Amino acid sequence: MERREDFLRKIFRKYYYENVHKIQAPQRLSEREIGYLTFYPEKMIRHINLKSEGELRALLIHEAPKSVYYSSAYYDDPSAPINARIWKGADLVFDIDLDHLMVKEDYMISFTLCNSCKLYFPKNENKRCPACGSEKIKVISIPTKKGLEYGKEEIVRLMDILIEDFGISKKEMKIYFSGKRGYHLTVENSLYEDADQNFRMELSDYLTLNGFKISNILNQEYTLNELSQLFPLPYEKGWLGRVSKSFFKDILNDPLQNLNENYLRDMLQKYFLTITRKELQSILEKIVDKIKIRIDTNVTTDIHRIFRMPETLHGETGFIKKEITIIESFYPLVDAIAFTQEPIKVYVHYAPKFELNEQVFGPYKNQEIILPEMTAVFLTCMGLAEPLDCP
Repeated sequence: MERREDFLRKIFRKYYYENVHKIQAPQRLSEREIGYLTFYPEKMIRHINLKSEGELRALLIHEAPKSVYYSSAYYDDPSAPINARIWKGADLVFDIDLDHLMVKEDYMISFTLCNSCKLYFPKNENKRCPACGSEKIKVISIPTKKGLEYGKEEIVRLMDILIEDFGISKKEMKIYFSGKRGYHLTVENSLYEDADQNFRMELSDYLTLNGFKISNILNQEYTLNELSQLFPLPYEKGWLGRVSKSFFKDILNDPLQNLNENYLRDMLQKYFLTITRKELQSILEKIVDKIKIRIDTNVTTDIHRIFRMPETLHGETGFIKKEITIIESFYPLVDAIAFTQEPIKVYVHYAPKFELNEQVFGPYKNQEIILPEMTAVFLTCMGLAEPLDCP
């Protein structure tokens, strides 16, 4: 553990020394709490107040932290204990992680690794290693290129809803690859900066369709024939319109090139003659589950949240938390790579086949191998390899 952490500390320090000029302080830095996680022995240092970008950069070079955080909230004195601070507002923040999405098997590679004997085995509900009985086991999840593209689609859907339903403009939003297996979206300088925790809880419920009732559509007082004339149409605002759009596209296989109301009502009427109310309810429940936005609600509702700082390194992958300007052309496993192709010898306990920077690696099992620095750092951060060469 100590050797591995020392290797990572040195290589993170080299990165910050060479790239610190690229790291910009978040807006209103002096009003935010700064925190960071140290390498071995691992410790969270919080309640730091920095006055300038120069101070931030000096901290990164001097400490070479494992991870760096800043508060989404603004305070009168960020260095004071939380219960003694005056809260002045906070960015709206959203976290979309593959762990929360409807992940298919080829979106993420998951397995369990025993930190004691280094045995790997399939992800399951076991709390102990089947070989040595140790409870020091860890589920490893490596996102695939396909999975991260799926995550991009989800963050775009979130953006669209924030724009359409809440009037937030694109210039108020910033999107980032989290540095691991998801995406962050922050809303800064908006009318929602003063929103309290209750509003953020209601916003989270709205986005996740928590409490959405199918009875809003499937009113028991009407027959299916009558409902065909009352069913929401695809061009309606809000979630009812989105449910309808999904219904027409996915269930009726209609490309929605003709939005004439009579045409749409006629399609509904004909289809409703072929199903029961129970079948229609099941279809609508599946649509709602499919189209809801799967954010981590704990992140959005916590008005004192500390968030990973943009352009800094993620201690569990060695990737950069990278700002995205054009999401369609952003590829996390290329654009968020921090380290070089310089060869480094490592001992890999286990690694499945995976891709980094358009190169395919693995599978590896209990072997010494020379890998590019970017790959050696990634596997070491994940706890899958031990360094044999030190920079």
